[in-house]
Amino acid sequence: MLRLVRLALLPAVVGLVFCAAALSQKPTGREFNGRFGTSAAVPADEATDRIIVKWRSNRHLASRDADVSELTGRSGLRLQRVRAIGNDMQVLRLDREQSGADMERTLQSLRADPNIELAEADRRMHPHAFMPNDPNYITQWYLQAAQPAAIRANEAWDVTKGGASATSSGTVIAVIDTGVRYEHPDLLAASTGGKLLPGYDFVSSDSPGVFATANDGDGWDADASDPGDFLTSADLASIQFRNRGCGTAPSNSSWHGTRTAGMIAASTHNGVGVAGAAFNAWVLPIRALGKCGGFDSDILAAMYWAAGLSIPFADVPAGQSVPPTNPYPAHIINMSLGATGACRSSYVAAVAAISARGALVVASAGNEGAVTDTPANCPGALGVGGLRHVGTKVGYSNLGPEVGVSAPAGNCLNIAPGSLCLFSLDTTSNSGATTPSASDYTTQTNSNVGTSFSSPLAAATGGLMHEINARMPPSLLIARIKSSATPFPTTSDTVPAPPACRSPGVAPIQDTECLCTVGLCGAGMLNAASAVVAAQRPVAVVASPTMVTAGSNVSLDGSGSVASCNRTVVSYAWSVVSGTGSVISPNAAVTAITAPASGVLIVRLTVTDNLGDADTSDITLTSSSASTTSPTLLGGNTCSTPILAAQAAPATPTPSAPSTPANSGGGGALGIELLLLAALSAIRVLGLQRAARLCPARAAR
Repeated sequence: MLRLVRLALLPAVVGLVFCAAALSQKPTGREFNGRFGTSAAVPADEATDRIIVKWRSNRHLASRDADVSELTGRSGLRLQRVRAIGNDMQVLRLDREQSGADMERTLQSLRADPNIELAEADRRMHPHAFMPNDPNYITQWYLQAAQPAAIRANEAWDVTKGGASATSSGTVIAVIDTGVRYEHPDLLAASTGGKLLPGYDFVSSDSPGVFATANDGDGWDADASDPGDFLTSADLASIQFRNRGCGTAPSNSSWHGTRTAGMIAASTHNGVGVAGAAFNAWVLPIRALGKCGGFDSDILAAMYWAAGLSIPFADVPAGQSVPPTNPYPAHIINMSLGATGACRSSYVAAVAAISARGALVVASAGNEGAVTDTPANCPGALGVGGLRHVGTKVGYSNLGPEVGVSAPAGNCLNIAPGSLCLFSLDTTSNSGATTPSASDYTTQTNSNVGTSFSSPLAAATGGLMHEINARMPPSLLIARIKSSATPFPTTSDTVPAPPACRSPGVAPIQDTECLCTVGLCGAGMLNAASAVVAAQRPVAVVASPTMVTAGSNVSLDGSGSVASCNRTVVSYAWSVVSGTGSVISPNAAVTAITAPASGVLIVRLTVTDNLGDADTSDITLTSSSASTTSPTLLGGNTCSTPILAAQAAPATPTPSAPSTPANSGGGGALGIELLLLAALSAIRVLGLQRAARLCPARAAR
């Protein structure tokens, strides 16, 4: 959501909206400490000159050297003792490396010896942490385990990559934003081997025949490409943008949608650029923001269309195309945008309808250091707060009980002139200051921060979970994301230590670092690795009548329970966890129990799958009613249905028709970020000393 302006003289400050995360943080010398793991599978015939043998327990020679010498004589092999391991096992070395058939003959010879119980090649193992070959992945600290707040996506990829390949994933993540640049080599249209499905442009006219916000010369159409959202002095003085919360200083194009799309699903392990957290998921680009943000009506229409629902408007303005039904309904909808205030009724209705359709709405909490913005604060949406690299709330992030989970938002840590922004969230972008130019990436010198980029990490995690079990409803995805979150740290790397976060409803705003607590920054720190493990668990579902009679048998049916993708439910176990009673068939899918004459009786179903993972669901019985905690599952397959790239016709980007004149941002009138553009532009002109005065130290933590 942050509009970040490239400041040639201020590379350390550029990545921070209103300098929020850099100033007031003392350098600690902590830097990204390198790669984790490898993507290479250990070959079955890996060459080695080392062998592990286990001597039979009746061997009692005083020296294993004598054992090895005798073994060499019997086998004809040249063997050298390396060291003992324990339990009568030793490592022996051959005179040369062997693999394949040669190694197998050597092992068979040793296994045939009467004094050898086992013989195996001493091969290498590697950490189970996928290492993609994208060259910029090494700086994507937020995907790895390099820092406490990192989401550990590489460990999640060991469980699932969201499909066997980019052409077989069935997971669609919509990005409602400023549109995307389809030509970016790490994105590209699906029909050309990329990740971008054909989307739609919902930025309407400001008034009949006027397309100042759209900046592309027309209204609704099938072109979701981003023409740029820059603002000139003339724009700011115009009736369309004056007093619309756009700020007072000109600003460059943000390419915000391209950035969020790259965070979610930049082509991973393709030897180019960066890695996307959702790996093989598809991105459905939907343009609803233009210059100075976007209108609620356009955003709501985009939300409905993203989920495959009909546009809730009786007529479309003249000169604008009527969108066809979305052929690729989204399973996850990312909204890195917002506005202050309570969730309005129109958004309450939209999120409810979309959730009922089976799509999860994920939204950024906002960047004012205050209460959570809308739509992140809407019932049924997953609001995402922002963290520093160590897991404390980054100064600018909003907070409050509406935040479901927090994720890295980026912070620079150091403030020395010319220094790198150490904890930028690197992603796809464009180099054009106004209109599109060459594709590029954000980096530590062209940095990228904001809760706009926390939200895509949670959306990507939801996408990985969806691929494991496509029948989980949004409420269950949220519940398992929360339950799998990593606890917040109780310390920080700053001196003096920051205070605990407090309720955002109490002035002044909390635009400095604070120690997160459950209830203010969500359930914990987003952990993609734990979340996909949680998604592998089965889902226990109990069906029963809602009205019962005291003393009558109540039928409880657990046969609707499901296992995750490629697993099966193998056992059902019923137990009474509160009250008095006993189930009739405790180990069957369907059972019965007598309704109590008075009081409350709680019965629990535990289902276990063929790999031993389990889930529970409770049903509460009174003398007249029954209720359950079971989720309502979605229809369809447990595994998502693949989408083939050949089926996806590309959007056809048309030349933009900008009104006149890149970094992160967007949101326009939807957030306070545009008020910060003036400050950033002033910084560019005034230089480092003036910048320090404009961005006081308190704003950074």
